[in-house]
Amino acid sequence: MRRFYYMLLFLFLIELPAFAQTVFWSEGFVSGQGWTVDGNWKIENDMMGFFWSPQLENFDCSSISPIIHLHESSTNLIVGQFLDVFATTSDEMAEISVITQSGEDILWSYALSNGNWGSTSGDDLEIPIADYAGQDVQIKFRTYGASTFNWSGWYIFNVRLNADLDNDLAVTDIIGPKKLDIGETGTWDVKIKNFGFQPASNFSIKLFNYKTGELIASIDDTEEIDPLANKFYTFNWSSPAAYNTALYSVIVFEDDEFIGNNTSKSHFIRINPEIDFSVLVWDNDNDIPTVSDPEQGDEIQPSESLTRALELAGIQYTYSKSLPGNLTDFDMVFGTMGCYCLS
Repeated sequence: MRRFYYMLLFLFLIELPAFAQTVFWSEGFVSGQGWTVDGNWKIENDMMGFFWSPQLENFDCSSISPIIHLHESSTNLIVGQFLDVFATTSDEMAEISVITQSGEDILWSYALSNGNWGSTSGDDLEIPIADYAGQDVQIKFRTYGASTFNWSGWYIFNVRLNADLDNDLAVTDIIGPKKLDIGETGTWDVKIKNFGFQPASNFSIKLFNYKTGELIASIDDTEEIDPLANKFYTFNWSSPAAYNTALYSVIVFEDDEFIGNNTSKSHFIRINPEIDFSVLVWDNDNDIPTVSDPEQGDEIQPSESLTRALELAGIQYTYSKSLPGNLTDFDMVFGTMGCYCLS
């Protein structure tokens, strides 16, 4: 009888509907612009972290976000993090607070005596923030205690703010070619998702040429999209001239409660000229990753930043770590000359 009861409970749990949530603000620390850090807090390598070195005694350090306006339907603050403890002690604390016009409230506190928090790749900590909905706030990460020697590090990989909305459609992706010849027709699929709790209908999907501002096409949809469902819309386009541009999509939905996700990221497209040319990429540094890719959010070598750009533009190239003796075979030469050590 007990086994049958558990089975009924399990079936009940898995049949609960999924919940849609809108991420209306996020920080992935590619640049960390607007954050104020002190002490051993740093923002680097697409992460914000508190580090034990240099060793500080009787320390009190913090990292504070820029001012954020919380949506009127805000629900949770989500922090992707890993807290790595070197020595368990009750003298050191980690805190997350919210700063408002009225003061500062502690939302979460954690003593190093509890040991590690999360996995090395980061786990999500969810903190309710509905009490602060509609206000201008700052998120504060604080570390304090007797000695930073007891910390290995507190690593913050991302910070997100969620809201529960009845109506929210978002453009999430544009899929299609990155290069075309003059007059060649390309096909792009625009992906939208319903993040609202209610089915959505009667909206328009538009595709634009970033360089010219031209509206390429518009599709009106009167059919319903269920919560959490995705839908694709197909667009065709060709160009009579050679140039570089980007395509982007906009969703127009009268009942939308959050317009911050209504415009897609740009999708680069190169219209190839009717000429042949050859390109050389000369990798002349020490293979040190010193460039942050704003699109992918990783640290790469200068030469890879060049090859990624060329590949994105659909341009063929020759790659070499030594400069050829004869450069007359190439119309363009790109060389990386930084971070080179002669010793």
